[in-house]
Formats: sequence, structure tokens, C-alpha cells
Amino acid sequence: MKGSRRRPSPSRPNSLTRLRALVREHLRSLVFSLGKLYRHPFASTLTILVIAVALALPACMYLLLDNLQAVTEKWDDTGQITLFLDSDSSEAEIGKLREQLATLEEIESIRYVSAEQALAEFRSLSKLEYLIEGLEENPLPPTLTLTPFEQAKQAGHLDRLVQELGTFAQVEQVQLDMQWLQRLQAITVVVHRAIMMLGITLAISVLLVVGNSIRLDIENRREEIEVAKLIGATNRFVRRPFLYGGMWYGLLGGGLALLLVLLVMYVIEAPAQHLIGLYNSNFELIFPDLRQGLALVATSIVLGLLGSWLAVGRHIVRIEPS
Repeated sequence: MKGSRRRPSPSRPNSLTRLRALVREHLRSLVFSLGKLYRHPFASTLTILVIAVALALPACMYLLLDNLQAVTEKWDDTGQITLFLDSDSSEAEIGKLREQLATLEEIESIRYVSAEQALAEFRSLSKLEYLIEGLEENPLPPTLTLTPFEQAKQAGHLDRLVQELGTFAQVEQVQLDMQWLQRLQAITVVVHRAIMMLGITLAISVLLVVGNSIRLDIENRREEIEVAKLIGATNRFVRRPFLYGGMWYGLLGGGLALLLVLLVMYVIEAPAQHLIGLYNSNFELIFPDLRQGLALVATSIVLGLLGSWLAVGRHIVRIEPS
């Protein structure tokens, strides 16, 4: 018809408008999923507590091991080798032995303690003068205390050096002062791997707990999902609140796990400092720093998201309107 105008076709929303709509939809799903946890406090609290305990246990063990390693690192420099000499060795023989030991490239310094000096030190430290006076002869042998260079304090080098020192005629016994420390460090390696395996096992348990919680939530809302799909909702739209639910589980569980770790460290701080003080050490207990706390919470969030994603990916696609 003449004079009639063509109605302009509606223009597609621009990128900014679509982005705003997407952000609003994500915020709506975020708040909705948090409200769902609030509406089911018992089940939500139980799941969060399980996640917190499962993450706090390996975190506490790892932190205690970290403290132990920090203590042993300060003791590394005390490693020395003590040679107990034959009591019948003369001063000339001992002097010759010291000259031979000085030629070894692994040895940094040599300290000689005669039998008389050793007895005098024992008398001053033990306060058992009445027993010492009754001895017919000095039971303590002369000793040489050797301090190796830092490069020679590795386990393989020290073992070879100890075997070589035991071949000298005047040496009756060789004692490696770092041997107990090396054994302790070997134990910490084993414990560290055990904590890693425990952490992996508990992380899998967190995935199963979150996945099972999300699966039950999906089954409880099955009819709602069918109706939403019937009016055109996509799987991406339907799964979004469940993914945010897993994220909330991880965030709240990780935050509670961090509080549990801090509580455990606070409880053991006083007895630990007392124990450390008995060894005349000024070491202070290491608490989790900001980076470690954020790593624990972030790990919990990732496990929550992954557990919910596995559950959603398996069950949402199976629900179709009949």
C-alpha cells in the first residue's frame, strides 16, 4: 500500500549488552546456589565439615613436617666427625696422625682433646667429682674432632671419609655426629611421600563427597530440570547453578580447613616452644602464611568445582523432558 512504511527489523544486541546479560545470569546463579545451601543447612554443613577435615589433616601434617625440616636445616652445620684414639698412643704418634689428617682435602679443621682435658671437661660438667676421684686411671681416650668442608657433608662423601679414617692405626672408633641427622632427614622424606599419598587419597574423597552431594541435588530437582529443558533451557544453563554449588562447597570447606589448621597450630604452639627451648634453640613455630592459606582455599575450590562438574556432566545430559 502506498505510503506504508516497512517496520525495521529488530537489531541484535551488541556485545556489551550480551556481556551484561551473561554477568547478570552468572550472578543470579551464584546467589541462587548459595541460597540453596542455606535452605538445607544440615546437609550443607555436613558436606562442608567433611571437606574441611579431609583437607585440614594433610595440611597440618605437611606444616608440621615443614617445621621439622626448618629445624634440621639449622642443625646441618653442626656435623662433625669424632675420632676416639687408642689410649696408649703417644703425643708424637697423635701429632703425626694430625699431620696426616691435615692433608685430606675434605677436612676443614682439626681439634685435639687430650685424655686429661677430656677428664677435666667431664669433671666440670658432670659434677661427679667424688666418683672421678675414686678412679685408678683415666677411662677417657684422647679424641680428634674433625670438621669437614660443606662440599664434603653429603652422605656419600661422608661415608667414604668415615671408612678412610677408620683405617688409621691409632683410631679405635669413628663417630659421625651427623649420622642421626641424616637418618632423621631420610625419615622425613618417607613421611613427606606418605603425606602426599594421603593428600591425594583425601582429595579424591573430597571429589566423591562433592559429586555425591551435587548428584543428590540433581535428583531432587529432576522435575524442575525437565520443565526448564521443555521450555528451551540448554544443558549449559541448567548445569550453571550446580557448578556454583560445588564452588561454594569448596570455598566454605577450604576456609574452615584453614581455620582448623590455625587452631591446631595454636594449640600445639606452647608445648612445641617448650620442647624447642629444652634444646637451647630460638626456633619459632612456623604458621601458615598468606600464600599457603590461599593455596589451601584455592585447592578446595578447584576440587569442589571438579567434583560438581563430574557429577553434572554425567547426570544432566541424561535428564530429558518426557
